[in-house]
Amino acid sequence: MRGSLPLVIALVWATQAIAGPFDALLRRPPAISPQAAPLQTPLEYRSQNGQLNVTLEAKETDTMVGPYAVRGATYNGVYGGPVLHLKRGDVLHLKLINHLAQETNIHFHGLEVSPLDHGDNAMHMVQPGETWDYEIPIPADHPPGVFWYHTHGHQFAERQLMGGLSGTLIIDGFQDEVPATKPLTERLLVLKDFAPDKAGSLQSVPKPFHLTLKTVNGQFQPRIDIQPGETQLWRLSNQTANAYFRLSLQDHSFTIVGHDSHPLVNPQVTREIIIAPAERTDVLVTAGAAGSYTLVAEKTTTGPAGDMFGAQDLALMVSAVDSARPPPAPLAALSVSANARTSKPIPGDRIDAERMFTFSSDPATGLFFINHATFDHEEVNVSVPLGNIEEWTLRNSADELHTFHIHQVTFQVLSINGKPVPFNGLVDTVDLPIHGEVKVRIAFTDPLIVGRFMFHCHILEHEDKGMMQQIEVYDPKVGPMSDASASTHQH
Repeated sequence: MRGSLPLVIALVWATQAIAGPFDALLRRPPAISPQAAPLQTPLEYRSQNGQLNVTLEAKETDTMVGPYAVRGATYNGVYGGPVLHLKRGDVLHLKLINHLAQETNIHFHGLEVSPLDHGDNAMHMVQPGETWDYEIPIPADHPPGVFWYHTHGHQFAERQLMGGLSGTLIIDGFQDEVPATKPLTERLLVLKDFAPDKAGSLQSVPKPFHLTLKTVNGQFQPRIDIQPGETQLWRLSNQTANAYFRLSLQDHSFTIVGHDSHPLVNPQVTREIIIAPAERTDVLVTAGAAGSYTLVAEKTTTGPAGDMFGAQDLALMVSAVDSARPPPAPLAALSVSANARTSKPIPGDRIDAERMFTFSSDPATGLFFINHATFDHEEVNVSVPLGNIEEWTLRNSADELHTFHIHQVTFQVLSINGKPVPFNGLVDTVDLPIHGEVKVRIAFTDPLIVGRFMFHCHILEHEDKGMMQQIEVYDPKVGPMSDASASTHQH
């Protein structure tokens, strides 16, 4: 159970050994040593005086992931991804310099901001050797939380992201919305994977997916320190192209307090958490007696026609008394502030449109479809007048999971396979069960989102092979944009 959304992923299959320097990836490695390197937050940039001015250089990078030398592509040489810290009301000024041999760009996942011009314009591509200046004003009432940014070039987003082109964006204020978390130690856990060939380069065809290095903050099997009885806030972000993480912590449970940057109205205690590609989950962990406990990514598969992921020990939590720190205080009662905007459901008394979208695939061609069509950057598939509140039925006719995501807005999950889902917060991603359907409610009411943007499967292999459509939200007083005034198209 993840949040209030049930997801069943079968556990199948055992890895097979191959020759080469990455043999250890194919079998359960030895226990992580308590002397392992401590978990470190990647390079951080923080706003000052209402501005964050940062330059990110996308380039091929040789890096060490634990004992493994790999070659991928990173921002500023940081495989774990630079962390951008902002406050509500700040303006992000981000200069992207493309040193790659291929075009690229950046999408700011989960931000409810403009998709036009130099904003969160995932349609604009930055050519090799070129630069592009993004300017992203963060609204004063924007939900706080963990967001992320990543490459979004159609047909090669999967490969660029697998190489390392992503990072975390944090808007401060989540602890104000969940006051019990304010005094807690906060840890960011960025989950990535790298599929190496025998020489350590990213495989030209990044399969089979189980032959991967799973990392936390770009580190291989780090140590997480905690005191017995201490509760910490762990902020998990799945920044992989295709991988599901099914996490367990030896002899411990998780208390889920947030999902997709939004607090849960009703926190949930669980022994396992499942985090789909692009999802973020905030959990509380309370340490047991002194000792070492393994954080494990368990084996998963996304279905008969899907992908398989082997198990790996991700990190080691070491519970030990720290004489330099006071004994941990008991956790205060959990509650969500009444000021948390996204802790309220989307009104359903007026539904302006109902739409159906079917996600399917063709094994013969390897293509993926939404409503029997592959992505065409010249075509606007859905036009929505600003002010609409709509209900969408998302149907999965395939023999594997799909992960629905829409840019610029959040939504409320109403039902899964016809079973009502009690409201527990808004999200920006949701899993579509095999041969099932999910019904969601979306409010297209914020004037900031006027423009063209995308919705797609966030398993990026599926997106790259067609499972994406373009939506335009337009001001009904003006009408839809002409091609000349639209956001720059991908090419």
